[in-house]
Amino acid sequence: MRKTYFEGAHRTRHPDHTWEAIRPLLTAYGITRVADVTGLDDIGIPVTMAVRPLARTLSVAQGKGTTLAAARVSGAMEAIEAWHGERAVPAADLRAPADGLDLPYPVTALESHPGSLVTGRTVLDWITACSEPDHEHVFVPAACVRLGRETHGRWRLHLPSASTNGLASGNTHAEAVVHALAELIERDTISAVTCGQGRGRLVDPDSIEDKHCAALIDRLRAAGVWLELWHLPNRFGVPVMSCYLWREDQPALLVAGSGAHLDPHVALSRAITEAAQSRLTQITGSREDIHPAAYRTAVHHGPRPSTGPGARWAQVAAQYTTGFVTDSGEAEHLAARIKAVTGHHPLVVDLTHGPHRRSEFAVVKVLAPALRYDARHIIPRPAQEAAA
Repeated sequence: MRKTYFEGAHRTRHPDHTWEAIRPLLTAYGITRVADVTGLDDIGIPVTMAVRPLARTLSVAQGKGTTLAAARVSGAMEAIEAWHGERAVPAADLRAPADGLDLPYPVTALESHPGSLVTGRTVLDWITACSEPDHEHVFVPAACVRLGRETHGRWRLHLPSASTNGLASGNTHAEAVVHALAELIERDTISAVTCGQGRGRLVDPDSIEDKHCAALIDRLRAAGVWLELWHLPNRFGVPVMSCYLWREDQPALLVAGSGAHLDPHVALSRAITEAAQSRLTQITGSREDIHPAAYRTAVHHGPRPSTGPGARWAQVAAQYTTGFVTDSGEAEHLAARIKAVTGHHPLVVDLTHGPHRRSEFAVVKVLAPALRYDARHIIPRPAQEAAA
């Protein structure tokens, strides 16, 4: 479908129209409220939280955006995604070891817990995914898709692991796949930085002329926030950005955000808004997984400045010229980039299938064999890459 909305994101529908479509459905997915928490901080970048008390994972989802309408949809859809990951995974087609199946990938290349004992002889439940973009049916372990923990009376060895990495929604199926693929590339890039295999390029915030990103930076500067922006070159040739924020009211905390998109301005906007969201997540204390260290008292004089001057944004953005007018074209391109790098097609599981099918939105879980993912969700400040 053709894209029609371009304010800090690329969408096939305006956020106001998406909200009109999903608002009557919120209670069906256990969402009791979507709250605007922007005012709990004085920065002013829109952030929301969607509350789902009976969640099998985190009971609060966060949303962010360049506008309140976008942030409201972001929070609600993140909660809806999690509901589908918990409750809409297709029933297993068969139970067998991977060695007994004709798989186009090694099962050990899928996301798993550190120290996982999974092998090709491990008996697993399998569901059907479609490879992107050639749409061939491929079996994937249900354990890599299903989220949440429930009480049960039988012992189970959890070998493959499921996370929200690659779990995404959109106004259309293709739009959901685009967001999932971009997230997989983003997390692979961040994981490379985390393990010391990736470097970054510092960006001069004053050189950014895009009106949406410049407005976000102006809000941060007006609030006295220390700001650092990085471009993270990667093996996919897709723009990935990270943003770091610090202010003396949270002296023990350097918050970070990251984003990926074929349009570097969108990637930058996502990184900045996610960092602002991270600040408000700590302020609201609304998630069950916040580390107590975030609230410790500390005497801190701010982060140590990175060495070297920041690159001009125009120079960074000029490296990326690929763009698509449709969500399907973008999905095919991102999938082809992953295939070219890893040798494996991304595998898409449709979670809005059968009784869960909706005309208002789509939710998918995409698995990408051989991609890296550090489940600690740490976005370290990268080392500066050598100047060209």
